[in-house]
Amino acid sequence: MDSSPTPGTRRGFLARLATLVGGTSLGAGALTSLGAQPPRRAGRGAAPAPPAPPATPLVHAEDAWLDTLPRGHRMVFDAFTLPGVLNAGRYCNNWIRSNESGYGLTPAQLGAVIVLRAGATIFAFDDTIWSKYPLVAQQTRVDPATGKPFAFNPFLRTPGGDALAQGVQWQELVDLGVHFAVCNGTTTGLASAIAGATAGGSPDAAAVEAVRQELAAHLVPNGHLMATGIVALGRAQEKGYTFGCGG
Repeated sequence: MDSSPTPGTRRGFLARLATLVGGTSLGAGALTSLGAQPPRRAGRGAAPAPPAPPATPLVHAEDAWLDTLPRGHRMVFDAFTLPGVLNAGRYCNNWIRSNESGYGLTPAQLGAVIVLRAGATIFAFDDTIWSKYPLVAQQTRVDPATGKPFAFNPFLRTPGGDALAQGVQWQELVDLGVHFAVCNGTTTGLASAIAGATAGGSPDAAAVEAVRQELAAHLVPNGHLMATGIVALGRAQEKGYTFGCGG
């Protein structure tokens, strides 16, 4: 009977041998000379996966105004509280002035957006809304000049005394080319509250929409109604605006 090893037996022997000597001084060369391939560790020798292509955001007509602002440098400042409105206004002004004094740039080279959302949204409406709907003004501190709720947007004009706006004025920023992205989600909620107060109960959808459209027609200069403030933040960053937190 022929006792010579079969090809299968020989392969099994070499595989066991590879396991025994794989880490010794025999090395891969000795195994190769015997007709065996050294064991390959997982992942070794495999071609690296190609890098994923960069994300390409979708383009929407509602966001087109963000493309029209200067492209020299861009920033978007997020405001969702009263202190955040003050900070965003100050930071935005400081950013523009610092680019002027430190780099010799002009506002015409700088794209700046302030997002007004959540508790900051009320400051996106003009004096018509503030005087017509006290519910808006009641969400802030009282006017120090009268001791009553503001009958105007304190960020649109300079009231006397220690004013709520503390020197931050939208018109000055607008003159520097700053734009405002306004949260439609909060605007709709405010419209519902106003319509409910007017009706003395739960308003119907038509009444809420009528007030929402009125609010949308009375935004501050350079104001743009966006689906929500957080969407505006994302869209701006997709278009090259660096994020700045007002609070």
